[in-house]
Amino acid sequence: MKWLIILLLIAVVILMIVYRYRKHIQTALFMWRTFRQFKQAAKPQQKQVPKRDTAADTELVRCPKCNKWTPQGDAVKLKSNYFCSLACLEESMTKN
Repeated sequence: MKWLIILLLIAVVILMIVYRYRKHIQTALFMWRTFRQFKQAAKPQQKQVPKRDTAADTELVRCPKCNKWTPQGDAVKLKSNYFCSLACLEESMTKN
């Protein structure tokens, strides 16, 4: 019974302290959350770079200007021809 009274008195004292300093505790919690948000915002964001499909099913096309092989997804298409770059496409168009 003696320990129960002591625990009850300690709980009452803690509640009185919390009630008295509740504004300070709220301010401290607000500041802690704010600093945590700033810390998370300051972390460098890692960009998700899409992985290129390097599987065997990637089709290569040959540039008619320079005979360079290029993945079809990276090539520039004009009608039925695929060029490795815009420079090759422009050179091909100016010579015609």
